[in-house]
Amino acid sequence: MIQQVRSEFGGLDIFVSNARTEAPTFYEAPMEISLEKWDTAVDSQAKAFLVAVREAAPLLSDGGRIVAITFAPGGRFGSWQPWVAMGAAKAAMESLVRYFAVALAGRGITVNSISPGWVEDSVLNSLPEAFQTGLREWQERGWTPMRRLGTPADIGNAVALICSPEAAWITGQLIEADGGASLVDAHVPLEFQGLEKTQEKHAKSKGA
Repeated sequence: MIQQVRSEFGGLDIFVSNARTEAPTFYEAPMEISLEKWDTAVDSQAKAFLVAVREAAPLLSDGGRIVAITFAPGGRFGSWQPWVAMGAAKAAMESLVRYFAVALAGRGITVNSISPGWVEDSVLNSLPEAFQTGLREWQERGWTPMRRLGTPADIGNAVALICSPEAAWITGQLIEADGGASLVDAHVPLEFQGLEKTQEKHAKSKGA
């Protein structure tokens, strides 16, 4: 991809990392997840970001922008158990953002991350149906203070904001674009992800 950009355009002004893989390829709790699923998540996020930024940086003009699309809930909390691989991978991306921000600051290139909340037409659509239904109901009940899912345009607007000339002195930061969801406690309530059943199973196994 970077080679194609170089040959067709000669350079870059903005690089946005927004790659993702479908949930079934990585969605499994920490006590059961296979290394194959773990590697799928890490390779598609942290490793891909590391490689892509190093390839893209020489093409960026001084004062350019790099933005990583991450996801807050799974990266900073342990409640959403089947998200462990993607959560760890996204958390690693957020750390890389800070390292690259320092490395590229001398050229005036800013490196930031946007952390979306739940958004329509996203990985949400590939999660189990019962999970989707429960999550949408919680959104409407006020789990997200704005009482709605985000839209792709909401996230695109956040990216445009951080890429604007006025944001030239903002770097290494995490921008929450989640309708206020990060301001409330439970990102992923246990009752509709089925975690209580997993806890019961391990408790019985220990008792036996």
